[in-house]
Order: sequence, then C-alpha cells, then structure tokens
Amino acid sequence: MRRIVLASGSPRRIEMMKKNGYTPEIFPADIDESLPDGIAMKEAVMFLALKKALWVEEQLTGPASIIIAADTVVYKDGILGKPVDKEDARRMLELIKNTDHYVATGVAIIDQETGIKKLFCDATRVFCKNYSPAELEAYLNTKEPYDKAGAYGIQGIFGKYIDHYEGAFDTVVGFPWKIVGKELESLTKK
Repeated sequence: MRRIVLASGSPRRIEMMKKNGYTPEIFPADIDESLPDGIAMKEAVMFLALKKALWVEEQLTGPASIIIAADTVVYKDGILGKPVDKEDARRMLELIKNTDHYVATGVAIIDQETGIKKLFCDATRVFCKNYSPAELEAYLNTKEPYDKAGAYGIQGIFGKYIDHYEGAFDTVVGFPWKIVGKELESLTKK
C-alpha cells in the first residue's frame, strides 16, 4: 500500500478513511484559511483544499505520497465557515432554520510519484426543520457547533433537526467518500 497522508485532523475524515480500509498518516495543514472577496462556494472549498494539500506537500519528507486535503463550507446567503463564538453559531443556525442551504466539500489529491493533481467539489442541498429558541440554546451549550462549518454536524446531535437532503450524506459530513474512494483506488492500484 502506498503512503497516504491526510492533510486534516478531522475525526470524521480519519474515521471514514479507516472504515474504508485506509490508514493514513495524519498531517493537518497549517494555513491561512481566509478567502478572496467574492469567491463562490465551490471555488472556495477547492481553493482551500488545494492550499492545504500544497502546504503539506512542501513539508513532507520521505517516500512519495498521496496527499489528500478537504474543506467544507455551508452556504446560505453567503459562505458559512466555522463559527468564531456562540453568537456567530447562533446567527448561522437561525439563518438555516426551517429552510434549505447547501453544503460543499472540496477535495484536493496530489500524487507525488506521478505529479498528478486532482481537484473536485461535491455539493448537497440540506433542508432543516424548525427548532425553538430553547432547542437552539440547548444545542449551542454543547461542544458540537464550534468546530464545524455552519455550526452543525449532520451526523451528531443536530441530525434530529435535518428534515432531508438531496445529494450525498458524506459530503455534508465533510468527505464525499464515493468520489474520494474512487480516486484513491485508481491511484493505489498500480
């Protein structure tokens, strides 16, 4: 098996890779995640995923690796990243309450052996239920909202407030495995 490096410390991405038979080296990228003004949702996540992958590539030593990086945002009247504090999380969750929004995950894969670089994005439309001020406050008092784009995790406590979605669940989690797995398989079968 070739050396695979995941440019992320996300427990969800690590778990998804392990569940699918890959044991990556974990090398979280340390980059400035600010975005150019006016950048669109899909371009934003691909921009950040590529920036992370390239940063990790510059730091790596040792055998040629396959580097995988990803970035996820929620989009509702603008890009919603990770909240900076409780009030920011509240603002985001009020914005998506009882309506729909999009979640986009961009992925960059660099094969150092061949020089091949792949960049793609997947988006899922998510529909939220209504939730009361008390329910919102209870959720904001958990740890869950603060390390996730849009201040929620579909696979966590907040899942009960998701009515339905159109697209891939894994994209909302932050790693569109159907696409990632296919790409990894093609690169590791040599």
